[in-house]
Amino acid sequence: MRQESPLISPRQDQIVRLVRSNGYMANEEMAQHFGVAVQTIRRDVTSLAGLGLLCRHHGGATPVSTVENLDYDARQILNASAKDAIGRYAASLIPDRSSLFINIGTTTEAFARSLTKHRDLRIVTNNLHVASLVSGRMDFHTVITGGQLRPQDGAILGSSAIESLSSFRTEFGVIGISGIEDDGTLLDFDLSEIQCARTIIRNSRRVLLLADHTKFSRHPMGRVGDLRNIDDLITDQPVPEAFQRHLDAAGVTLHIAENHA
Repeated sequence: MRQESPLISPRQDQIVRLVRSNGYMANEEMAQHFGVAVQTIRRDVTSLAGLGLLCRHHGGATPVSTVENLDYDARQILNASAKDAIGRYAASLIPDRSSLFINIGTTTEAFARSLTKHRDLRIVTNNLHVASLVSGRMDFHTVITGGQLRPQDGAILGSSAIESLSSFRTEFGVIGISGIEDDGTLLDFDLSEIQCARTIIRNSRRVLLLADHTKFSRHPMGRVGDLRNIDDLITDQPVPEAFQRHLDAAGVTLHIAENHA
């Protein structure tokens, strides 16, 4: 039996079930179903979308896909303040004159924006947006991998990207993720992204995983690895006790980035 999330109300739990069952539900339909105002449903849908439990659209909602990620523009907006807080916290863990990988994702881009006070970094990335964000620093040495550009989000993927990433060994690997299972399995959508992330993990001495709380309720079908593959998890909310036990067993340090937005 599906358990209600402690973060949502019984009505919100039923909204998630309805949307998953029907594929799409208009706000007006849900308002009639529950006998509440449309504005109430809009607030519920906004809250559920913020938790990653459904996708909000103009006039209604759809289920979160397990086979396709949200559009890049939507991911930039979703939980943006938490991603900025995570990015700032993760940047504080990186000393000057370090070498690091930075992979694909809006949270890793927030991290790149937070490196403005660092000096003499050596950066390897398959994220064109990350490269652009750090390109103005004369004391940063940035390597952009070869490969095929995905114009939707600036990702550089494919066998050439994997080969380029494999040519380096860095002190830090800073990665994002699309979903995390309750048992600590790390998940993503695209096979090429997964292969690039695995390459970064293998070639980093210390791996920092940046993941806001919505990633704990998303379940893509592609497996990147598990908690044993990372050293630090930076997120924006405390994790359940059961998940903390998985972190402890894997030797992962949990960091909570305070979000003051």
